[in-house]
Amino acid sequence: MVMWKYYRPNFEYEKKFLDLAWPWAGHKYFIYDFIRNIQPKIIVELGTHRGTSFFSMCQSVKDSKLKIKLFAVDSWRGEKHSGRYDHRVYEEVRTIIKKCYPTLDISLMKTTFDRAKSFFRGQSIDMLHIDGLHTYEAVKHDFNNWYAKVKKDGCIIFHDVTERKKDFGVYRLWEEVRKEFISIEFTHSHGLGILFLDNKYKDLSKFKDYWQIYYPSQCQKFLGPFAERMQIQLDQQTAKSNEYLRRLSVIQSSKFYKYWQRYCDIKKKLKGFIS
Repeated sequence: MVMWKYYRPNFEYEKKFLDLAWPWAGHKYFIYDFIRNIQPKIIVELGTHRGTSFFSMCQSVKDSKLKIKLFAVDSWRGEKHSGRYDHRVYEEVRTIIKKCYPTLDISLMKTTFDRAKSFFRGQSIDMLHIDGLHTYEAVKHDFNNWYAKVKKDGCIIFHDVTERKKDFGVYRLWEEVRKEFISIEFTHSHGLGILFLDNKYKDLSKFKDYWQIYYPSQCQKFLGPFAERMQIQLDQQTAKSNEYLRRLSVIQSSKFYKYWQRYCDIKKKLKGFIS
């Protein structure tokens, strides 16, 4: 592959779930272009949560009009890194898919990664996205457990490859596996690593320096107006709060308020004396 086409997507799901501040949001424009360019037949995501990455993939598949199967695997119960949550998160994901992507071949697999593995044949997955528990032991287990399910010319994507806080360990596994395969890494939005299992997409490496500038800028382009709107709303709320404080100060400085305060104090003392 020599040519790479850039798109200007309209993410329909944002009307239901505005995710610009979410960790994966910085990669949505890349993953959209990635799918439209490489055209995988089967996509599997391990760890969907609220759906930013998965919805972005769905939008790409919908706009491309290609016959692509998408699988989202998640218990939708959460874990120590994402936090625990109840059934409402799963219901929100399902509702958005029904509303925005009803015609796509989508399977929401509400189960563990280990249990879902038996559903897929060996070397059947074109694109695997691993974004579950982020400890080194957990992500290494997921990688080893699912590696044989990916086609020899497929790719595996990892999120949080630059995150080093607490016990996050994806960066450790990423440093190990990237030495063995052709890879591309983004450092923004907690990092995204794309691992190519053979030389089919080796030509994409020539774009990586430009992509480091282009794709973060796409997110910032749309995040800028959003941030401006939020700042305007914050300024409006601050102005209202200041006005309420000013009015309260006027009331508290009035003679009536002072007499009322004295009345309340005397009433309280009399009540205590009588009781």
